[in-house]
Amino acid sequence: MNDIAWAIELQIRRFAMLNDAHDADGLAAMFTAGGSFARPSEPDAPVIGRDNIHAFFRDRPKRVTRHVMANTIVDIISDTEARAHSYVVLYMADKTLVGDFHDRLELHDGIWLFAERRGSLVF
Repeated sequence: MNDIAWAIELQIRRFAMLNDAHDADGLAAMFTAGGSFARPSEPDAPVIGRDNIHAFFRDRPKRVTRHVMANTIVDIISDTEARAHSYVVLYMADKTLVGDFHDRLELHDGIWLFAERRGSLVF
């Protein structure tokens, strides 16, 4: 695996762990200033802009979860842009959800940031 693909896969895994830790600051910092995030249960209702993404994660009810990311494929578009697709399994106390994330990332100051992160549910 090349360095770009590995760095992006680590960001995807880091997002899952910060999400489970309820770290709104850390999650928001993973997005470009104008980035967008659509959770898998609401793929057509993206939250746009780093400040709005921060507020979304900060204000949502806390719950115990574990996000598991798998089967990540990274397509490098250029030295500063990439796309990725991952499966996500979300474990909660009362149910398990399975879905996908489609990501567009951009390199900013040596860090791969999400310009777009769109989830969807399969079941």
